[in-house]
Amino acid sequence: MKKKINGGRSWFGVALMVAGGLLVLSAASLFLYNTAEDSRASAAALSIADELSARIEERTETSPHSGGAPAAVTSGAIYIDGETYIGVLRIPALSLSLPVMSDWSYDRLKISPCRYSGAAEDDTMVIAAHNYRRHFGSIHLLPYGSELTFTDADGNTAVYAIAEIETLEATDIKGMTASDYDLTLFTCTYGGAARLAVRCDRV
Repeated sequence: MKKKINGGRSWFGVALMVAGGLLVLSAASLFLYNTAEDSRASAAALSIADELSARIEERTETSPHSGGAPAAVTSGAIYIDGETYIGVLRIPALSLSLPVMSDWSYDRLKISPCRYSGAAEDDTMVIAAHNYRRHFGSIHLLPYGSELTFTDADGNTAVYAIAEIETLEATDIKGMTASDYDLTLFTCTYGGAARLAVRCDRV
């Protein structure tokens, strides 16, 4: 009888060890996947930001106001790899230069930050991004008063200063979009249970 009990305990212990090993393997796989996604997204954003900045500069130089030939792109938007971009967000304190897509979707957020709502022209723009390391993963570290800029597709640059950093519930869409601030950047907190919002005033 004791042999059966001990044998049962032994098999139970083995099962627990196997289950634990599978959990560790699963966690490691998830970590490696997230790291790879982070690296891919960072590289994509950097490459697109460089091209977008060059295209904005080219557009500015060839605009009718500068005496050159008319720009070969639609005003207010620049198209790269089938996607529409409205400008470049620069955050010097984090050494970030990021392209901003015109409209958001979960697939687009894997490439770059996206306009979630509003517009820069009327000081209502909300920009969303994943918490990738080289997207919005470090915006919670921004000191109050630090400046950032948004240069639109036509070369107009607006300067903003960090005014507030707050955490909102994941479902609080109204709280995210209906603020009195001129620009909001937001991303998921780690784990995705809430949203981190960085509020900015135009300088």
